[in-house]
Amino acid sequence: MDTLDAIEKLAQQARREKTPAFHVADRIMYRIRPEEDKFSFVVLELFASVSAVAASIVGYFSVGVLRSLASPLMQFFAPLQEVRLW
Repeated sequence: MDTLDAIEKLAQQARREKTPAFHVADRIMYRIRPEEDKFSFVVLELFASVSAVAASIVGYFSVGVLRSLASPLMQFFAPLQEVRLW
């Protein structure tokens, strides 16, 4: 029963203590506020622009390659075009 008495004493002491007042608004506003020291989007913008240029170059050459390719079906019938039917 000594354990229960110790728990009762601790519970009574906890009831007598006042709850401390915490003001977290200032800390939250400090974290939300934009600052120059925080993350900069310059690196992300540079990476995005380099990626866009690379994608444009690859797309340009892909269209050229697709235009120069012949249809596989036409390649299949190409030897038959030389044969005279009459």
